[in-house]
Amino acid sequence: MSIAALRTLAVLETHAEAETVFGGRSRTWTEVAAVWVDLRPAGHREAGDDARRPILTETAEAEARAGVAARGMRLKAGGEPWRIVAVQPGRPRPGRMILKLERAWP
Repeated sequence: MSIAALRTLAVLETHAEAETVFGGRSRTWTEVAAVWVDLRPAGHREAGDDARRPILTETAEAEARAGVAARGMRLKAGGEPWRIVAVQPGRPRPGRMILKLERAWP
């Protein structure tokens, strides 16, 4: 795969927490970097029990140049936020990373 395959512009975000004036905590997302990715759907699964409605979890992979991505960050591609659940080095392509992504549909 060439660098031309990285066609989707995405934003890496990390969460920041701050104390509110009422003693609580506020969590916001802050942009860390803009990256070009090759976003590929990987499937979905449905989980739930008798007490709750089933939740559909969509999975995907994104290949990008190696960078600052880490587990727990968020990747926004096409306006949709994806949770990064794993970051793997791109083998056999050095200088790349594979992001394992998830998002839940209520």
